[in-house]
Amino acid sequence: MTEDMTIFDALPGQLMDVSEVTHSLTQMWAGTPSLDQEAPSEFRASQMNIVLHFGLKTSPDEAFDRFNTAIAFAQRYPCRIVVLCPMGRESSDRLLQGKLFAQCYVGSSMREMCCCEALMLGYPTREAGFLSNQVSIWLENDLPTYHWFNRIPAERITTMHMDFVKRCRRVIYDSDIEEADILNVKWPRPEAAVDLAHARILPIRQSLGQFLSRYDTSKLAGGLLSVQVRYTEGREGEARNLLKWTESCLQACAKDAKLSLNAEFTLHKADCDHCLEIEWSYDDSRHFLWTHESKGLDARVTADFGAGRVSSPMQVGFLEPVNALAEALFFN
Repeated sequence: MTEDMTIFDALPGQLMDVSEVTHSLTQMWAGTPSLDQEAPSEFRASQMNIVLHFGLKTSPDEAFDRFNTAIAFAQRYPCRIVVLCPMGRESSDRLLQGKLFAQCYVGSSMREMCCCEALMLGYPTREAGFLSNQVSIWLENDLPTYHWFNRIPAERITTMHMDFVKRCRRVIYDSDIEEADILNVKWPRPEAAVDLAHARILPIRQSLGQFLSRYDTSKLAGGLLSVQVRYTEGREGEARNLLKWTESCLQACAKDAKLSLNAEFTLHKADCDHCLEIEWSYDDSRHFLWTHESKGLDARVTADFGAGRVSSPMQVGFLEPVNALAEALFFN
């Protein structure tokens, strides 16, 4: 990508007037097939809308990567993608711009086909207050809508984009790349706001849960002094969510064992060869340590909950972007 390329420029699609986008989309899917082929519309059955909303700090490369993730997701879960691309002050005199991207993907069988569509809007930041109206025109109104914020400042979400949030079934963001204040946004429905970093650690949560489920809850929660999660650069979001999940699990263990949990839960940035570490300390010889290598799937758990030391390797990684997106939207 060139340095002067904007987010809007970086994304594929046919440039056209904003007013022509939906009409062109309708005409395209209504194309007349040949005698031995079905119309493209036969393979287009949207289940939802996804609004991919970029902030000014999004780089063209990052925008292209997120767009490709959304398209790959749409191949599994047919949807209409609406992409919002802000233009900075140097482009503030430009009017709204539109792009249309549509493509059909053929599977291993010629009968396996999926058609994807993305409607893109380039807008000057001074027009951000009118986005809701334009987006509502582009959405398939009878389908649920999901909103993906990418580098939108928390203050801007709160003051300008809550209309989007109130209409959406779920809102997602990635705390690994957002400013810390994203965690303080007062979402209308907090349970509907999902961190992609939390979704990415699903396999880790499952593996640790399976390992710890073999032990009595009183051995896990009783006498616990501290829980530390250590992380390296680029994994703070995963570490924060892992700490929160660990505390929730241990609170449940304490409740089941009728104990009080008075442990200290802390997060530490570490200069080590592991992208994540979890360590529990007790008031006796019990101990728990889980480490995950910075690359690959290699992890190891070492523990002693009073019945002897156990050391075991694990093969576990983070969800890939498309799977993490699905987890965040549907299952979290």
